[in-house]
Amino acid sequence: MRWLKVARKMVWSAGICALPLLAQSGWQPEHRGIGFTSAQGKQSVELVSPADLEISRARPQGQQLRFAIDTGLHINSHVPNSSFLIPTRLTLDAPANVQIASIEYPPGVDYHFAFAPQDALSVYTGEFAVKVQLHAKPGHYVLHGQLKYQACDNRACNPPKTLPITLNLTAR
Repeated sequence: MRWLKVARKMVWSAGICALPLLAQSGWQPEHRGIGFTSAQGKQSVELVSPADLEISRARPQGQQLRFAIDTGLHINSHVPNSSFLIPTRLTLDAPANVQIASIEYPPGVDYHFAFAPQDALSVYTGEFAVKVQLHAKPGHYVLHGQLKYQACDNRACNPPKTLPITLNLTAR
């Protein structure tokens, strides 16, 4: 019985190691549950907070960017429990006179899945918010960026995706 547990662990580990390589290769299994056969442009995550941000030098505060994940899917947190998993990352390009002081991610929630019941994966589901601390001289600015993520269901993962983001910033 012990050898069976060891064999399962080895097979699971090999599968997790291969996921990023398979995703990068463009290989897609015949899986209809999470969009492998849907249009390539469809996102599994979308920005649901307003794209218009306002900051004040008198009251500096972080801006929350809220994202929604399609029902039945999860994405790895910013700090997944394995180096083989693709983390969620937000990047923003700051124009002149705008400084991105920090980007803070929420902690992931540990979930156990049937393919590896002993190992918890740190994931986001439903909605999650990323806090962005900005400093800017008074004016109107446009920030461009992207959220990189990999959406999975309980059986398989989609190839990694990039969600383009455009934010309109008013600094007073």
